[in-house]
Amino acid sequence: MAGLKENLYNEGGVVFPEGKIILLDGRELECYPCEGGGGKAVDYNNLEFDTTGEYLSFGKKRGRSKAHVEDLELSLERQLFVENAFLLLRNKERIMQDSRMFLAPVAVQSGLAYTGTSGFRNPTVGVYLEWWSCCKGAVRSDGNGAESLVYYMAGSPLSGANRCAAVHENGTEEGVALRSFSDYWRSFMKINQRYSEAKACYQAYSLQQVLDILKSGETA
Repeated sequence: MAGLKENLYNEGGVVFPEGKIILLDGRELECYPCEGGGGKAVDYNNLEFDTTGEYLSFGKKRGRSKAHVEDLELSLERQLFVENAFLLLRNKERIMQDSRMFLAPVAVQSGLAYTGTSGFRNPTVGVYLEWWSCCKGAVRSDGNGAESLVYYMAGSPLSGANRCAAVHENGTEEGVALRSFSDYWRSFMKINQRYSEAKACYQAYSLQQVLDILKSGETA
C-alpha cells in the first residue's frame, strides 16, 4: 500500500479510547458526543454489489458523481471543498488538533465498479488530510513543480481502469488516470473506514464552519 502507516490500523477495525479518536500519527483527540448519542455507525467493511453502473464507465467524463452534480446543495458543498483543498492542506496541523474540524463532512463521493460507494461514504476533512499525507501520489507534481491534489476516484478494482480528478492550487480541475489505482482506493478506503464509528457518534463542524475558523484565525 502506497505509504499508508498501517501500524495503527487492523483489518478488524480500530478500537479507540472512549471519547477519543487516535489519528494515524498516534496523537489522540478529545471528541464531543452528539446530542442524543448520535446515529448508528455504518459498517464500511462490508462491500455491497453496485447495481447503478455509475462507476463502470471510464470514458471522457469529468471526475465527479452524477448524483452530486444533480443535487444543487451537494454540488455547492463539493465545489466549496475543491476550491479550498489547498487551504485545508496548509492548515493541516490546526485541523488535526480539533476532532470537530477533523470530522467535518466532505461532499465528494468516490466509488468503484461493482461495489459502488461502499467504503467511500461520508469522507471527512481529516480523512483527506491523512490520505494526502500518507498515500504517495495523492499529491501530484508536474514537471515544473506545480502541485495538484487528487480528490475524486472512480474505477475498476479488477482492471485498474479509472477516471479520477485532481485540483490545482489556482482552482483548475483536471481529469487524471492513476497508475497503480489499487494503492489509491485501498488506502483511502482504509482511512475512511477507520473513523466510521466516530462519524456517527461525535460532533463535527460543517465545512463552511471549518473554513470560517481558519480564515478568521479564531480558536474553536
